[in-house]
Amino acid sequence: MRGRAWRLLLSSSSAAGAAFIKWGQWSSSRPDIFPEDFCDTMAALHDKAPVHSFRHTRKTVEAAFGKTLEELFDQFDQKPLASGSIAQVHRAALRRPGASRSPAAAGAAAGASAQAAAGLAAGHDDEVVEVVVKVSHPNVQQHICMDFRLLAGLSAAAARVPALRGLSLRESVAQFSHTMTAQTDLRVEGVHALRFSNNFSGVASSVQIPRPIPGLVSQQALVETYEPGLGVAKYMKRRTPINAHIVGLGVDAFLKMLLVDNFVHTDLHPGNILFRAQLAGGGSSDGQTALKAQLVLLDFGLAEELTDEVRHHFISFLSAISAGDGACAARHLLRWSRTQACEDPRGFTADVMDLFSERCQIHSDAGIDLDGVMKAVLGLARKWGVSIDSCYASLVISVCVLVGFAQALDPGATPGLLAYSLTGKVLGRLYS
Repeated sequence: MRGRAWRLLLSSSSAAGAAFIKWGQWSSSRPDIFPEDFCDTMAALHDKAPVHSFRHTRKTVEAAFGKTLEELFDQFDQKPLASGSIAQVHRAALRRPGASRSPAAAGAAAGASAQAAAGLAAGHDDEVVEVVVKVSHPNVQQHICMDFRLLAGLSAAAARVPALRGLSLRESVAQFSHTMTAQTDLRVEGVHALRFSNNFSGVASSVQIPRPIPGLVSQQALVETYEPGLGVAKYMKRRTPINAHIVGLGVDAFLKMLLVDNFVHTDLHPGNILFRAQLAGGGSSDGQTALKAQLVLLDFGLAEELTDEVRHHFISFLSAISAGDGACAARHLLRWSRTQACEDPRGFTADVMDLFSERCQIHSDAGIDLDGVMKAVLGLARKWGVSIDSCYASLVISVCVLVGFAQALDPGATPGLLAYSLTGKVLGRLYS
C-alpha cells in the first residue's frame, strides 16, 4: 500500500513541474527526513529532465548578452548536450577578438585548461574558444514560485494526516525552497564555479573546473569553458586498471574542499564528474608512457560554505565514527541544528551508542562501513525527531555518494579503507 502511494507521488511529481521534480530529487537524498523506500522511489526523478526549444535558447542568450548568436559564436549546437530541471546545456565555439593570438593562447586567456586550449589549435584559422552555454528553461523562476506555493499548501494539508505526519513535509519544503531558489540564478553558479576553479588552480592540479567567460554570465544564461572528459559512470560499468586512481582523485578532491577550502560541492553525483587522461611530457622512469589523470567537476549550483561551527561539528562527527565513540557522535549531531527539536536526546544517544557498538568495531577485519553507519544514524535521527539543518544533510549525503561512487568504481576500495582515509589518517594529521 505504501509503495503504491510513493509511486503515485513519483508520477505526480514527474508531471507537475520543475520544483516538484527537483524537490523529489532532493528528498530522495534525505533519509534523515524520509523513509528509505520513499527515497529509493523518488530517486527515479534524477532521470527526468525537460528540454526546451532551440528558439527559446536563442532568444534567451541574445537577450542576456545583447548580441546575436552569430555575433557571439562561431558555432552553436542546436541539440543540447545535457538537460536538467532548471536549465539545459549546449556546446558552442566562442569567437574572441584579437586574432593575432593563437587559438591555444585564446583558450588559456579565457581560462580553459591546457588540454582544452591545446585542442583548439588544430583546424581553426580564426580565434575561437570551445565553450558550453547553460540556458534556463522558459519562465523557470515564475513556475518554481507557483510550484512552491502549491507545495507549501499540500505539505500543510499532509501534516494533518496522521499517517504522513512523521514525514516532516513542511520542514523539507521550507529547507528546499531556499536551495532551489538560489539554483535558478545562474550568476550564483558562475560565482561558485570561479571560486572552485581558483581553489583547484595550479600547474599540477588533478581537478579541473570549467571557468565562466568574463562578460557572459547572467541570471538566465551562463557561458563556461568546455572541458572534455568521459563520465565516471562509464567506468563503473567496465572495470579498468585506472578505476582505483579515479577513486583516489575523488577522495583527495573532496577532502581538499572539506579540510582546506571550507567550500564543498554538494551535488557530486557521477553525472557531474568526468575523467580524462593525457600523455604527460616525457616518460616514466621504468620506460612506460606516463599519463596525467584529471577529474573534471561540473554543475556548481549547489555548494556549501562551511562556517567554523559547521566544520567543527561535522568533522568531529566523522572522527567519532573512526573512534567508534557513539556518545561523541550523538553529541555533535545534536548540534546540527540551531533549533534542535529532539524531545529525548538521551534516547537518541543511547540508540547511536548501540549502533556504534555493533557496526563501528574499529579493530574488525571488515573495518567500518562508513556509508552504512551514516545512513543508519540518519535513520535514528528521523526516528527520534532530531533536527538537521540542510547544510549538514548535504555534507552527509556527499560523503555517502562519494563512498558509493568509490565502491562502484573499485570494489577493492572497501568501506573500511575509505573510513580510514576520511576520518582516521587525515583527521589525525590535519584536524586535531
